[in-house]
Amino acid sequence: MNAVAPSVEARREPNYLEEHPFDLVTYPLPGDITLEEVLIPMRDGIRLAANVFRRPGAAAAPVIVTSTPYGKDNYDQWNNFRDAPVGNVPGGGFYLGSVRISDHTAFEAPDPGYWVPHGYVVVLVDHPGMGRSESNPTLDPPLEERWHDIISWLVKQPWCSGSIGMSGVSALCATQWIAAKDPAPSALKAIIPWEGINESGPAGGYGGIPEIAFPGWLKSQWIGPNVNHAAHGPERLLFDWKYDTTKISIPALICASFSDQELHTWDTFDAFTRIASKDKWLYGHRRQKWGAFYGKNELEYQRAFLDRFLKGDASAFQNQPIVRLEINDSRFDYEVVTADNWPLPATSYDTLYLDAERAALSSVHGASSVTKPITATNAGDPQNSLSFDLKFERPTTLVGHMALKLFIEAQDSDDADIFVGIEKIDANGNKVYFFSASGGNANGPVTRGWLRASKRRLNSARSTEWRPVLDLSSSSPLVPGQVTEVNVPLMPSGTKFQVGETLRLVVQSWSIPGQWEGGETRQWDTLKKGSCRVHTGPEFPSRLLVPVIP
Repeated sequence: MNAVAPSVEARREPNYLEEHPFDLVTYPLPGDITLEEVLIPMRDGIRLAANVFRRPGAAAAPVIVTSTPYGKDNYDQWNNFRDAPVGNVPGGGFYLGSVRISDHTAFEAPDPGYWVPHGYVVVLVDHPGMGRSESNPTLDPPLEERWHDIISWLVKQPWCSGSIGMSGVSALCATQWIAAKDPAPSALKAIIPWEGINESGPAGGYGGIPEIAFPGWLKSQWIGPNVNHAAHGPERLLFDWKYDTTKISIPALICASFSDQELHTWDTFDAFTRIASKDKWLYGHRRQKWGAFYGKNELEYQRAFLDRFLKGDASAFQNQPIVRLEINDSRFDYEVVTADNWPLPATSYDTLYLDAERAALSSVHGASSVTKPITATNAGDPQNSLSFDLKFERPTTLVGHMALKLFIEAQDSDDADIFVGIEKIDANGNKVYFFSASGGNANGPVTRGWLRASKRRLNSARSTEWRPVLDLSSSSPLVPGQVTEVNVPLMPSGTKFQVGETLRLVVQSWSIPGQWEGGETRQWDTLKKGSCRVHTGPEFPSRLLVPVIP
């Protein structure tokens, strides 16, 4: 198999920007599908509430199961996005993508209206202490234990064939990383984790700068209203679970996108590289995760995968590439490429040196040493930002991780915040936009990253030159006046540049909604004083590493 094999035709998403972006249509759950609430007993005596969707009288079938903190009976939560906080989406609200689901599809859960007619039972469980489930937060058993009990109960039901799979998005993805950890239940045959945290979390954890708006919005709008006040309180929730994707060895179809940079992009690509399963596939895109998860082509793709591993259909999911990605020219235009691994085996990493004197990127560093300041104050001031440009002289495709090494000097402070964006500029000097935050930003950059300098220590066991991984377990203050090397990891991306187009690196100490952010649900708890100087040149060769595909 070739390392990268472009599809025979380019793809184009519909341009929704001319209309209001909320595009959700529901249809009635087919009348021959029944909904039954069951109470699943746990070893400590509590019971978890679950909805079971199936066809009465049908032969025993494989079960697709997941759990939710949002309430299994809340089918109208999709409407939270109709009046969602303002983002960079014309018309207001969030853009879900084009979503067509049955009216009994809970938020980010498998659609029983699709799966049951195709020979599956769908089960959605309320997380302990949420919805209608009981809880035992005093004992606080590990979630792995809960999943063993759930699956043990499921396989004993007459409507279950004995094969269990899992599927779901975001929080309903995260629970799969826990359920599938070795030793996983023997009946759990495969998982479809579709864009979800497994380590760094949604609050900016991977770069060390706290993000303080999204957790509050999640708690007030999604989790708080669904606490079961008749229980003893929720058990540990997804931000506090003990993830370790290296301990997953069952078959997995993992979806990771280049368009969820503020939530799941980093963690989900990372999970694919670390998961131990010999049967694993990566489905990548740069659209909205909901439109992709419920899309017609994606559902057929998911069904083929589950037919193979849950139904034992040897003819299903054959000759599928291990890695499938969408490489974008712009927000809507992309090309599908396939490969046999991630990062793509054909990748070469080019070094581009920052030249502050010419505001440029070059394959050779500037002849003289130059420094430029960025300050923690004056957020939003374009003069309080550094830009470095590279104009392409030949068509170039960049796919994978970029990494930025900076030499900085703190002034009037022992710390610094660094926000980095990679932008695409067309041959006429106009910015080219991409989806970069699910629902909240249609006018995003190619990729981005952020770092609190005191959290610069790297995890040496996991870091590479092209993908630095922060340790985050300790802080090391900067020494004012002393030049210090820092490494800023950037989210993976896939972008095509034509002759005359420009890659622009932007470095600054602030980030505000309307530039790269996903709207009002993003607010960084940045430093409020001090500044730092970025050094470039032969003595302190700050550089950007970019992944080039032939």
